[in-house]
Amino acid sequence: MFDSISSALSQISFFNSAAYGIMAMVVVGSSWCLIGFIMGDAPKRGIEPGLVQLFGAVVSVTVSTFIMLASSAYPTGSSEVIFWTCAAYAYSGASNFIMLQIMSQAMQTGPNGIIWSIIQSALVFPFIGGILFFGVELTSMRLLGIILLLAALVLFSLTKNNAAQGGNWKLKAFICLAMCAVQQNITTAPSYFPEARGIPAIVRALASSSGILVTALVYCLVRMTPERKQQIRNNLRNVTLWKYIAGLQFFNLFFAYTLFYPGMNVMADHGLGGMCYPMMVGSCIVSFTITSVLLLKEKIKPIQIAALAVCLAGLIFICTGAR
Repeated sequence: MFDSISSALSQISFFNSAAYGIMAMVVVGSSWCLIGFIMGDAPKRGIEPGLVQLFGAVVSVTVSTFIMLASSAYPTGSSEVIFWTCAAYAYSGASNFIMLQIMSQAMQTGPNGIIWSIIQSALVFPFIGGILFFGVELTSMRLLGIILLLAALVLFSLTKNNAAQGGNWKLKAFICLAMCAVQQNITTAPSYFPEARGIPAIVRALASSSGILVTALVYCLVRMTPERKQQIRNNLRNVTLWKYIAGLQFFNLFFAYTLFYPGMNVMADHGLGGMCYPMMVGSCIVSFTITSVLLLKEKIKPIQIAALAVCLAGLIFICTGAR
């Protein structure tokens, strides 16, 4: 059934067009806002963020395995390419898990919207990677976009540290930025290789979820204490935990199979692989900023507004520099 649907859609010209790739990146990026909101909100409700990802990964691995078996969407090609492609996505999932734990801690003492924007600004690094290693053209517009994004990071770093509440949120945010820079380059790389792009999206989603699951299990077991065991029992009886998991996994699985990986492939086919993360992150920053103001009631200072404006301007220049 899944193969039939995928095959039918591939025959429609729109689903092979740059317009589809751009739409997919914008929709997926906007949905990432939910991740930032949950990771910042969960500790405030007494819920362990690691559990959200752990049980979410269990759901994701189970559903992805079922879909792969039901649709016979098995990877084809050389075993070496399959191994390294799946390893790249597994690493990406593992790294993302650790990064989100650090981000969640930072969000307890710092402005959520700014922390999210700093981390998501890592998009400049896979774009630079595309220029250096995969032939993405460096136009004057794109160069200006890169400069503006780097300037935005400087402005974000000038935001006053909320030390009175404990913890250095800026240090944690920039650690997450560095982790994202590596993770996004590794996630983007397979889409530049035709044989790697032939690996079904559901297999790539399964590899990423497996990386999260293994890392989450190790993380929870290493930190296990009698107090944490009781917290886990309490969390498992908390309906909010399961709402978080259901919301995240619906978008994660549905969009991964229909938009994220197919969209990245289409963008790469049109020579726009380096534009994937700029488009997704631009949408993500805008949606999370709106969320932090309307739902979290965060106040934005002039320097933060300036940093956000410069960041979005950089994204616009990068995207309009695509040919």
